[in-house]
Amino acid sequence: MSKNTTSMLETITPFPAPTATKLDTAKWFDAAHVPMVESPIDEFRRNLAEINKLYLQAELRKEYVPMLGSLVYLGMVSAAEGYFRSLLRRLIRQDTACEANAATRTVTYGAAIHHDPALLPESLLEGVSLASAKNVFSELRSLCGIEVPDSLQQLFQNFEAISQVRHCGIHRFGKLGSQQALRLGIEQHKPLLEKPLALQVAQLQEIADALQALIHAVNSLCFSEILKRTHAAGPTGRGKEKLYQEVWQQDWDADEARFTAYYDIFASTSKPDPSAPVKDVYGAFMAFVKNYDAAQRNPKATVSTAAPVN
Repeated sequence: MSKNTTSMLETITPFPAPTATKLDTAKWFDAAHVPMVESPIDEFRRNLAEINKLYLQAELRKEYVPMLGSLVYLGMVSAAEGYFRSLLRRLIRQDTACEANAATRTVTYGAAIHHDPALLPESLLEGVSLASAKNVFSELRSLCGIEVPDSLQQLFQNFEAISQVRHCGIHRFGKLGSQQALRLGIEQHKPLLEKPLALQVAQLQEIADALQALIHAVNSLCFSEILKRTHAAGPTGRGKEKLYQEVWQQDWDADEARFTAYYDIFASTSKPDPSAPVKDVYGAFMAFVKNYDAAQRNPKATVSTAAPVN
């Protein structure tokens, strides 16, 4: 066999030299980045707005193609997952009940010695995908003690469908596989097996709306449930388990620091539809506290819910 023939066998797909250059991944990240001080939902809304610009501007220029839609789609789901991670991290650091639930979990040695203390709770979720309705359910229950009500089930079913299609984009370059077809509904999706994802602008907007509805609903649910629990499971509440040592003084000056710490986790300052001012929301919470305390004295009374933050 000639040398030329051997070379041909070994280079059926020629590649440029040098072939052994090591990639410097440290240069791929923005070392000068300074995180913005914002709530998890504002971070989500900002990220989603930036993602929306990509395909909307391409549409205006008549340059939109389905390949761009597939990439945008992945970014949308990543923005939602980022919200859940940021929310859980902030709650573990602020809420003593959430902190207690996280206390028995383990972190890697590398995370323990290298992570900034404020970001250490993030390492608890490094092995968990939150681009899954099932996993979000699980983490809300185990870390936050929150059960998702039936009224939000459709929003989570939409999220699960979005997440299943995401698998196609990540692992199969957009083509629908049998596992995802089974989970999405085999009768409807069987004819689409091995067909590529072909999202149009209207469908991307529909997905963005579904994710925004989910995140806003979860944000309001968590705020309301956790805030109510700080009183019900506090020293003066009727909860069997006392999860909090502090008592709400029912005076703004006395409660401002503690209440604002919770408000800042959940409130949105971005337009459109920013959250109500902190003192207005505090007033709604105090109405709940008074109603709750009255119900303790009169069990037949009805306890109102705290107003959602957004």
